Amino acid sequence: MKKENINNITESGFKTPDQYFASFEAQLLKRMDNEMIIGTIESPGFTVPENYFNTIENNILETLEPKMEKPVIQFKPRRTFYYFAGIAASFVLLFSLVFNNKALTFNTIDTVSIENYLYQEDYSTEEMATLFKVDEISELDFIDVTISDATINDYLENIDTEDFILD
Repeated sequence: MKKENINNITESGFKTPDQYFASFEAQLLKRMDNEMIIGTIESPGFTVPENYFNTIENNILETLEPKMEKPVIQFKPRRTFYYFAGIAASFVLLFSLVFNNKALTFNTIDTVSIENYLYQEDYSTEEMATLFKVDEISELDFIDVTISDATINDYLENIDTEDFILD
């Protein structure tokens, strides 16, 4: 079939013989012939236990009958778990505060931690300048700095070339 003619279809495409549906029921019954089919069956294929229909009503009523429910005892294991977990956490906190006597000084803080803190706080250059006192800063602090060749090489290898591009 061509695509142009799809919308112009007038026939279904299926054909049946003349008077097919008028004589269908008669032909079907003729084929089945109930007496012949039933007569050839030796056993029905299904068996029912003895006295099934006499006892079925009692069996159904027994299953529907409400049974005495036993009382439910709740042990509440979560509540005891929370008590013990709270006690254990308080002991851990107590021991960490008492036995961890490391004094926090400026030397014990990593430089990276300080830099990350300053980056997160978004201080402007004016705010940073107010933190320094002019008397404490001298030119000698910057002149006498010695940087090893290994440190310079590591810096140059790890730096991004995009950092050199100026806007």
